Amino acid sequence: MSLAIITGASSGIGAEFARALCREGVDEFWFVARRRERMEKLGEELGVKYKVIVADLSDSAGIANLRATLECEAPKVDYLINCAGFGSFGSFDQLAEGEVARMIDVNVKSTVLITHMTVPYMKRGSRIVTMGSGSCFTPLPYFNIYSSGKVFVLHYTKSLNYELKRYGIRATCFCPGWVETEFLGKATAHENVTRPRPSAMKPLLNCEKVVRGCMRAVRRGRTMYVTGWYTKLQHLLFKLLPDPILTRLWLLMLENKDEEKKL
Repeated sequence: MSLAIITGASSGIGAEFARALCREGVDEFWFVARRRERMEKLGEELGVKYKVIVADLSDSAGIANLRATLECEAPKVDYLINCAGFGSFGSFDQLAEGEVARMIDVNVKSTVLITHMTVPYMKRGSRIVTMGSGSCFTPLPYFNIYSSGKVFVLHYTKSLNYELKRYGIRATCFCPGWVETEFLGKATAHENVTRPRPSAMKPLLNCEKVVRGCMRAVRRGRTMYVTGWYTKLQHLLFKLLPDPILTRLWLLMLENKDEEKKL
């Protein structure tokens, strides 16, 4: 029996990882997310043994729920896929304090805590995937909280991968560009905030294709996987150009910037 724990499994990249791992022979899943019906539908689609853990990972009670389940069942975990997360566009004074705190709690805090509580149940050969982003390569005004959190996730994963080598466990940070999921619709849901023009985010990457590529990278033991030609170019330019130039290129993609409102 092989087991995968997937956070953010109710839709998008998390659900696609479940499909990919099922094709590779994983026969049991723990789905962790807020929407029970979506997770149950995914489990029935896959036709494998599954457990639904309803949890809001911005809340300590949600994280405690997963911890209690691990302690009770003491499973042998083959894969941990940290896909839970969300982002919101807007300047520091356009985003509510509560939303900022939730982004940090879900994207950063829950990733670290869930990884730390799960590793003791993993064995040699197990794999961890953390959801990074192409946004971690450039300072991004008006997407600051999300992109800065992904910088943390990238460095955390790289360092964790080194620490876990002696246990035979590998960690990979998955850094895609704009992917065709619910993420962008929610991230741009607020009106009258600074955000990218819709045309600047196209073409969107196919979710199934990018997850398939990430799984190849995981099998090869890569610490980071970057996908999408724009994101790969961004990663290259990050190594070659100073931050102000990269940030200026990003600003050209935006609409409703604070500076424009003052004109």
